[in-house]
Amino acid sequence: MDPADNPNDSAKLHVSTLLIASERALTNALDELGFAEDDDRVIQHEGRLAFLTCSHDQDCDDLFAIITELAARGETWELQFRVDTGEGRAVFQRLARHQAVEAIEAELPPEAEESEKELPVHDLDEERGRSSLKKALNRVDPAGVFATIRSGPGGRATAVILRRNPRRALAMAAANDEASLRGAIREILPNVMFSVAMKPPG
Repeated sequence: MDPADNPNDSAKLHVSTLLIASERALTNALDELGFAEDDDRVIQHEGRLAFLTCSHDQDCDDLFAIITELAARGETWELQFRVDTGEGRAVFQRLARHQAVEAIEAELPPEAEESEKELPVHDLDEERGRSSLKKALNRVDPAGVFATIRSGPGGRATAVILRRNPRRALAMAAANDEASLRGAIREILPNVMFSVAMKPPG
């Protein structure tokens, strides 16, 4: 057999998955299942709450548990997937009740806006990077900021911490994967909400 035909030899793609529901529905399900209030996988997404998991997480057991709880309660929910297929491209897929399955391959917007390009990137895999980010955010009002997360084709994740009003990039950080990035930022900003680009531009 040609080695190229062996799926185990193929490069695995990075996948982000969002389980989206109303704030009431998801909060009730999380409370019933005993999730911590500050679980960093709970993010904001287009005015609703969502539960985030990605291919760097150990498994999807928590995601399936929440789906089961929402279904048992008769709640409406949907799944969105982002599969990073290559440099600057991704497949966006959406699965929701009473709707057809959607999938679009699209070019991703530029990784950084002009205002972000001037900011240093704090490496949160190192103590020095965590300390420098903490210093950069020392006087920031936690209630007035949020963080956007992006993953590159290799899986290394970056985040931009932004002030809500007026919107302005305050700091950038990077880590080996999304889970460790979220955890390190939450150590500095315990209640910060995260967002992830899960739809094609336009």
